[in-house]
This record gives sequence, C-alpha cells and structure tokens, in this order.
Amino acid sequence: MKKIPISIIIDDSAPIISVYHEHHEPKFTDDGRPLLPVYPNSFLDVFCGIVEKHGIKGKFSVVPMPGNKGDILSGIEGHSEEELNEWLGTVKKRIVPNFTIGPEMLTHHKAVDIETGAALEMNEEQWAAQTDRTQITPYIAKALTLLNKAGFDAFGVTSPWTFGRAVEDEYTASVSKAVYDVTGKKKAWFFLRSLRDVPNAKPWIELEEEGRCLVSIPATTRDVMWDSIHTADCSDEYIRSRADLLITDEGKGGAIIRVLETGGYPILVTHWQSLISNGLGTGMKILDLVGERIKRLISDRVEWKSFEQIMDIVVENKRDYPKPQF
Repeated sequence: MKKIPISIIIDDSAPIISVYHEHHEPKFTDDGRPLLPVYPNSFLDVFCGIVEKHGIKGKFSVVPMPGNKGDILSGIEGHSEEELNEWLGTVKKRIVPNFTIGPEMLTHHKAVDIETGAALEMNEEQWAAQTDRTQITPYIAKALTLLNKAGFDAFGVTSPWTFGRAVEDEYTASVSKAVYDVTGKKKAWFFLRSLRDVPNAKPWIELEEEGRCLVSIPATTRDVMWDSIHTADCSDEYIRSRADLLITDEGKGGAIIRVLETGGYPILVTHWQSLISNGLGTGMKILDLVGERIKRLISDRVEWKSFEQIMDIVVENKRDYPKPQF
C-alpha cells in the first residue's frame, strides 16, 4: 500500500530571539508569567534529538532578521557571533535535509526598509496588505538572499501571520518571481493557508507562470502545543491530553486520524514558542509523544516528508492537486 505523506510545520523559529515576545502584547503569559525574550540554544538541541529519534520531517522557518534585532549575517543585538553561529550550524547539521528551510519574511515583527534595514511603523502583515508585487517581490527576495548567503538552500517562504492574504494574487506572483530571481529555481513552495476540518485536504498548484510552478502547502491540523505557552502544567496527564488531540494512544482518534480518514495529508503545525513553552519545554514533550505514537501506530500508513519532497510530488502529479475553492 502506498503510504500517505505526513509532515510538520515549525513556524516562528529564529536564532536566540523570541519573535513571539517581540510582537506579542502584553509581554506576559495568560497566567501572568513574563514571556521569555530569548531562547537558549539548548532548546534547539532538544528539538533535534526528538525529530531525529522519530524520523520527523517538514518545514522549519528561519526568520532572517528576528524581531528587528539584527540579522543572521551581521549579528543579533546583544548576543555573540559564537552563539548565533552555533544555532545556525546546528540547523544546517541536524535539521537539514529532513526539514526544508525558508524565511518567515524578514522580521516577523515590524516591516523594514530593505535598503536601510530601518523598522517601519507597521508590522509586516499590515505592510503587505497595502502594497503590490513591485514591493513584495524585492522584500521576499531580501529574505531569501539572507538565508542563502548564510548557507541555506531557501526556495520557499512562510507568511508571518497572514502576510499577503489581503493581496493574495500579488503575493503568490511575488513568491514565485523572488525565488526565481534569487535562486534560479522554477519550483517554489509557500505556507499561508490552513485547511482544517476539510475533507481531502492536500497541497495544490497555486500558480503556473512563465515556466515556473508554485505549490501551496497548507496546515491540516491545529497547533495543539500552543496552550503550553500559557500554563505551568507540564504533568504527564497534560502532555497526554494534548497529544491525544493529534493521535490517541490506541491510534483510533485525533486530528491526524481524521485527516487520513477523509483522504487528506496530515500536515501538522506548531510554533517555536509552542515547543519551548516559555522555558518549560512542555511542547517538546508533546511532540516527542506524538512522534512516538505515529511511529508505533500508523507507520504502515504514513511516511514523513519534507516540504521539498511534498512540493516535488505535487509538481510531478499536477492533475491530482488542483486548487481548492475558498
């Protein structure tokens, strides 16, 4: 039996800086604890251990100018070059190639003047909503260029928040063109939309233009780790209860099973801050349990794929992946 692709989206990941802390107000969890402004590199090591143990694959964002605190080439404000290079080196060595790397635009905070790097008054989502491809294309190209100069093979992007949805035709054309301009590649991917509780939820061909092909890869489940940011409960019972939302211990319930039963691809989604859980690492433990259950219970039905692998499957079988009607 041909196995169904399964994948995971890791959003908001960045070296050192918590972009969630930078853009979130107030700077406290829902239960009143201060949000951590930075994350030690040790959390990345824990994450790598989990995905290596279970063979997990997907997409991993690298925000190239995290929170308007510098960039991955010139340095992060208040932090050493050694600390930055350690994070980037670990991603290259232990996350690539099982995860496809791409920017989540430039800052996941305030939009910037790409010539000077100066922060604008509006955030990136607001900025994108009032512009067009003549400005969005070079903005995306800047993000891709930073990642590629840092040693990553970046040929796709993630929207911070819903960056580009208000001008979606302009945005998708910009993604395809920026990837080609920076890398010369005619195949590209992007993550903007989610298809949750939708039967037969799969990626699709979003755009074909001038010999280029752009694949939209949606999330098909919710971020069940998100609540771990806002609670100090890291009990085994809590961890099991969150994992159950994706796949139960007997493999008969949860969002992953529902997606499979309706003919879709289980494409999980979580966030760097969800995994780190404001320093408690509860989300990492939830992911570890989910990975163990997937391997034990449904490895005969699903196979982990990176976003590059999913993109290639879609491009090679275009007729099977039409654009859904929204």
